[in-house]
Amino acid sequence: MNSEIKLAIIAAVLGLLLIGGLSIDNQPTPIAPQQVSLEMLGPVYSEKAVYIDDLIHISFKTPLVGNKIESVLPFWLHNTSGAVIAVLWDRCSLQLPSGNTVNIVNKGPDGAIKRVLANESIALAPGGDLFDTIVPISEITQADAGLALTTGVLDQGPFQLVLALQVGGDCSPQQIKYYTFQFIIR
Repeated sequence: MNSEIKLAIIAAVLGLLLIGGLSIDNQPTPIAPQQVSLEMLGPVYSEKAVYIDDLIHISFKTPLVGNKIESVLPFWLHNTSGAVIAVLWDRCSLQLPSGNTVNIVNKGPDGAIKRVLANESIALAPGGDLFDTIVPISEITQADAGLALTTGVLDQGPFQLVLALQVGGDCSPQQIKYYTFQFIIR
């Protein structure tokens, strides 16, 4: 074989390798699942959505179901005080990203949506814990299997929770303490 044929073969092989490399490089890059998290903007900033004071330790969870943000707010509440505290559900509310403030209900430990009755509360003993989920009533819909929850509402911008706690009791005057928590899902 003469040198011109050898050069043509080498050039053809290099050309095929170049074209093959370019076609591999142009393949769509797989997109990693989007990581979303719930951040507390107030009363203090917390990247993990945790708040602690002399009365409570509360931690909120991102309401991710599959790859959608469900219109609920799961939380864990710990009574850090030496007295009984009560969550006054009928005095709590959620301001949605749209600006609408709505009443809430809770899911309870069995996951079923509860109807809040007037003057309904749950008491936590000193050192006690409550695991629950806040549900804005405007985001409950009727489905074939019963009640369902909307998705894609809370991740549309900042939203706020007003949590009402009753503090005190038999030996001390009762008072209601309101906490306003501001969140954003990013």
